[in-house]
Amino acid sequence: MKKVIYTLFISTLVFGFVLHDVAEAQKKRGQTTMKFLSAPLSARASGMGDALTAVEGNSMSIFYNPAGTAFQNSLFDVSIGNTTWIADIDYQYASMTFAPKQGLYGVFGLSFMGVDYGDIPETIRNTSEQGYEVIGSYNPTAIAFGLSYARAISTQFSVGANVRYVDINLVNAPIGLSEGSLIRQQFDMQTYTVDFGVLFKTGFKSLNFAMSVRNYSNEVTYIQDTQELPLTFRIGLAMNVLDFTGLNPEMHKLLVSVDANRPRDYNEQVLVGAEYGFMDRVFLRSGYTYPTDEQGLSMGVGVNLPFAKRYGIRADYSHTAFGVFNSVNRLSVQLSF
Repeated sequence: MKKVIYTLFISTLVFGFVLHDVAEAQKKRGQTTMKFLSAPLSARASGMGDALTAVEGNSMSIFYNPAGTAFQNSLFDVSIGNTTWIADIDYQYASMTFAPKQGLYGVFGLSFMGVDYGDIPETIRNTSEQGYEVIGSYNPTAIAFGLSYARAISTQFSVGANVRYVDINLVNAPIGLSEGSLIRQQFDMQTYTVDFGVLFKTGFKSLNFAMSVRNYSNEVTYIQDTQELPLTFRIGLAMNVLDFTGLNPEMHKLLVSVDANRPRDYNEQVLVGAEYGFMDRVFLRSGYTYPTDEQGLSMGVGVNLPFAKRYGIRADYSHTAFGVFNSVNRLSVQLSF
């Protein structure tokens, strides 16, 4: 118990410091770099409005709250998926967690995400009527590799952290001419980020409380411009609200999750999601985030096919309306063994 209290105290200090940093940074909106790090990836989470901070999870929790992986039941858990984002941008990602001795030594994790921004016309200025000439195309990319660790301090309290190496490459772009030949410069930037989270099972029915910090990093310098990363602080609650009824929880569950989101480069948001599960086999989801500029209601479905107590495969799909942009579709697959 003393260990839990001490960890809570340290966590509160850390979160207080980061929250102050976020509050100061919010004076400047829309001025962060490497924004891809904040993209919602999981089809399950997106189907619930991305409100996953207080939900006990699996390897996908690395991208939301690494403390959520600490109560993993299987030895290995692997998640892979694809997100078809707006403007023909594609995200691919994968994560794996390993819990030796049923989590006695904690849960170790690996994660990867990559971004394909598609082909963008490459141009140079000239004296034509258009004022430019198309000389080809280029394809910017971004990647992030992570190592994570989570530990259940007690049967009710867990902590977790994730360290990522991040690289964004805007290719070898032309910046001028010299004797008729193009002068090119490589535009590439790397840094490290830290995610940190805690999850607490309150003991009141199935109510969970959690906090997380994502994308904590030093400022990065791009050529001569110094920019900050999209630091985000979240607090969340999650509960199976059917605990208040006499329904058999093995047959019916209605998970409701609410997150308060404070990003560095946008206004505060409230994320609300719900997931109905029948026999832990079929899931229906819906979620909403407020305020947003174009993002609308999210809907999702999922199927879970367990083979034994700790073995199974799960597939999830979500659809999110995005106003003037095309809708966003996500597909995730999870393997437990």
